[in-house]
Amino acid sequence: MDGLNVVVPSFDEDYYKLRPSIAMSKDQLQPLSDGFGLHPALKNVYQWYQQKQAGFVHACATGYRERSHFDGQKVLENGTTDPFGPIGWMNRFLATQHSQQAIAIDSGMPLIVQGDVKVSSWFPHKLKAEEEQSLLLAELFQNDETLSANFEESMKLESMTSGGSQNKQFNNLMRQAGKFISSLQGPNIAVLELGGWDTHSGQGTTNGRLASQLTKLDKGLDVLKKALGDKWQSTVVIAASEFGRTAAENGTKGTDHGTGNAMFIMGGALKGSDVITDWPGLAESERYEGRDLQPTTDMRSVLKTVLSQHMGADEQTLQQVFPDAPQPADLGTLLG
Repeated sequence: MDGLNVVVPSFDEDYYKLRPSIAMSKDQLQPLSDGFGLHPALKNVYQWYQQKQAGFVHACATGYRERSHFDGQKVLENGTTDPFGPIGWMNRFLATQHSQQAIAIDSGMPLIVQGDVKVSSWFPHKLKAEEEQSLLLAELFQNDETLSANFEESMKLESMTSGGSQNKQFNNLMRQAGKFISSLQGPNIAVLELGGWDTHSGQGTTNGRLASQLTKLDKGLDVLKKALGDKWQSTVVIAASEFGRTAAENGTKGTDHGTGNAMFIMGGALKGSDVITDWPGLAESERYEGRDLQPTTDMRSVLKTVLSQHMGADEQTLQQVFPDAPQPADLGTLLG
């Protein structure tokens, strides 16, 4: 995701020099703290910001400094600097807990939840298990402990969808995530992903590929909030991308793979709204390798703070979840 056109440094003259075609003007933006502005497509997120339920961390990145989508996503999800690390940071967190349960809303099992702890997964499908069929399948699987347990788990999850839509659109996935978390015996952690942020061309400003993606994200977040109901007040939502994009636009009015980026922290559990950043500037000498927004905050330090202040993780737990990561970040009043 191009964080520079989402949480826009409208005070930085170099931003406009680097992006003659795709820079967002101040009058197009929704004003944030310290001279930043939010892309107008994020209408619901901005309303939450005004209600002290949304904040942003800018000029942040994982420990990864290359530009491969595949390796970048792996590092974001395993919480290390090694793309080959096989265990997700969320799974390491779950291994330290007794009362936390997670679900992946995905057609596969994403790396973030892979590991020793069993995590549920769900994705829309067209299969309809009638009661009689379910009883026959349960009887068929009863002599195999693993099959029986997996079938029982899948039927439990299906009961939580309350006969909801089986389409695979982001809005529906977010709605089902909210249903799972708000269910009486449901999980309290859900992970989802939204692709489509690789805006090498035609990125646009108020219209274009990025605006379309942000609209999709914003509407999905609103659907999630409504599906959560009262649970929204005890929820934190984190949205992060594997890396940012180049500070300068390219020859096709887009941006290429970069480094520093912006994270979203949202939810009814927040106590304040702000843009948290140690802003490095966008002059050539201030940019990473002369081309990217220089990261000044490690995403893992932000995640540590959320796990500590929102989920009650102690120092030993944080060390297990994010070995060799920086200390928790100071998020000001966002989490109280």
